[in-house]
Amino acid sequence: MGQFKKIIADILGFIVVFLFKKSGLEKFDNHVLSIYFHNPSPILFTGIVHFLSVNKFRFISENELLILKSMRQKIDERMVFISFDDGWKGNLKLLPTIEKYQIPISIFVPVKPVVTGNYWWEYAPYIVKEFDEITSVEDLKLMRNSQRIAYLNKVVSKHELKRSAIDLSDLQFLHQHSLITIGSHTYHHPISVKCTEEELAFEYSDSKKTLEAWLSTEIKSFAYPNGDYDDRDLEFLKENNYKMAFTTNPLVENDLQSIYEIPRISINTKGGKYENISRILGLWHQYIQPVHQRFKTDRKKVSICVIDQYS
Repeated sequence: MGQFKKIIADILGFIVVFLFKKSGLEKFDNHVLSIYFHNPSPILFTGIVHFLSVNKFRFISENELLILKSMRQKIDERMVFISFDDGWKGNLKLLPTIEKYQIPISIFVPVKPVVTGNYWWEYAPYIVKEFDEITSVEDLKLMRNSQRIAYLNKVVSKHELKRSAIDLSDLQFLHQHSLITIGSHTYHHPISVKCTEEELAFEYSDSKKTLEAWLSTEIKSFAYPNGDYDDRDLEFLKENNYKMAFTTNPLVENDLQSIYEIPRISINTKGGKYENISRILGLWHQYIQPVHQRFKTDRKKVSICVIDQYS
């Protein structure tokens, strides 16, 4: 069923891109497009990059983006900034495409997975299985940081997972690549709004210090894990001398906000090429999402009517 839904979504994406691509592209004549991936397949990544290249987007680095944002320079060409969150091992497979299209990218790396090999949410299925009060990873995201860690500590030692995160040698190799910039993604990848002041201070300061020690470079950029942040995060960014930070807010029209609130559009790793392109261009939410919501509402009304008829 999952594969069938993916095919249908990609067909719908193709249709709206075919019909409305021109209007979707127009906004990027005045705003920089910023997209981010997690762990895409080489096929998906190459397909999206090819679309951007064919439609005359110039790939820019985070330093170029920082200058544009800081100087509030006028946008007179299509530009795109590409980043990755988490530092997945699979990102190494994308280097041929990155080099072919000469794409400057940033990878936002949390420190702990580089050491341990895995991300905390990979243990969520074992927590759900062992504790009846936890039904999904979302339950873990909603609880206090210390409480989430307590659950995590109860299962980590019982399960040995295959490494999914880059290791230190991978990180240093990527850092040495002329097209790649490394940024911080905290130390443990917590939900920052669920952290205490002390926990949050550590996440910002020690992630930066550790990455800088490992790579012998200045870490200038940051991406908020899960997209969550509040005024405390903004203060810690300033205290630790980060130059820029990226959200998961997809509204490109907000790109004149704080240099610590740069919007990005998320690429759905499990989605197809055209579904994601339609999302990048804002066409999915403009044309497909309303129809989908209407369908769900109508189906719910039908269910209620059927229940009423036989009750």
